[in-house]
Amino acid sequence: MMTEKELIKACRNNQREAQFTLVRQFAPRLLAMCRRYVPDGLDAEDTLQDAFSQIFSHLDQFDSAKGTLFSWLCRVTINCALKKHRLTGRWHLDRAGLEDVPEIADLDHELNRLNAQAIESLVRQLPEGQRHVFNLVAIEGYSHRECGELLGMATGTSRAFLARARQQLQQQIIHMETQRL
Repeated sequence: MMTEKELIKACRNNQREAQFTLVRQFAPRLLAMCRRYVPDGLDAEDTLQDAFSQIFSHLDQFDSAKGTLFSWLCRVTINCALKKHRLTGRWHLDRAGLEDVPEIADLDHELNRLNAQAIESLVRQLPEGQRHVFNLVAIEGYSHRECGELLGMATGTSRAFLARARQQLQQQIIHMETQRL
């Protein structure tokens, strides 16, 4: 079995078996990531293919001193998933009532009561911009500045989208809980 360093070197040398190994090793986690940004299964798979094309074309840009291979693969994959959305200008913020959006402090407590599948289902129901911001900031750990750069929006817009996403998730969770009773 190759070390990560040997695997990267072999992939850079276009060794097919090493490339297949890299895909087998990381594709399931990267596909799950794609599905958070691209809800349609076939589009998510296409996005993953595009990501691996970018990964193999630009593997020489990976620098292990700056982070792990997986974190670099994630960044490339997220960029591929968001590329279409950045270019379409779909990030429209309804400013009406923005000052009324409360910070939802107990959302984490509410989310802890649900299983992962239920949470993913709720997140998929969010409007596109809110879903992408929620995934980047709350799940992937990006800052609002980084999120804004990736999505082509202002930092304040990212914050507003996250607040709206949290508010909507909390409302959905409360609705689910009342239906159980």
